[in-house]
Amino acid sequence: MTSEREKYLEKNTLICLLKALEGKETVIELRNENAVTGKIEHVDGFMNVSMSNVIFETYKGISREFESFFVQGQHIRYVHIPDEIDIRKAMEAQLGIRTRMREKVTRDVRNAALKKIQKREREYEKERVLKERQAEREQKEKR
Repeated sequence: MTSEREKYLEKNTLICLLKALEGKETVIELRNENAVTGKIEHVDGFMNVSMSNVIFETYKGISREFESFFVQGQHIRYVHIPDEIDIRKAMEAQLGIRTRMREKVTRDVRNAALKKIQKREREYEKERVLKERQAEREQKEKR
């Protein structure tokens, strides 16, 4: 479950770019000079990254392979963006998903409000017509 803070961070920071790398093979350099190379499986709003098929390389050059690996966002120094990724398009695609959802909700709310206004106008028109007819009847009765 994603918290409101995570949603905000995903939308207003470069985490949206990192989320666009899900499913891609890349290198993440850590603050302690180590590096992790593997496929990004999931990125959350706090930049925590879950990876698979990982090669972990220490700053001394020692390598180990892991089936899965988890990197806390606070330990990340750099994330290498693969050359085949168009950064602008990737970010727009990530942000566009939320924008389209928001636009649909806005459109639905607008349509509901419009229907309510139209219903109210019809009711007012009915009342006006009834009052006119009643006034006409009263005038006929007076004659």
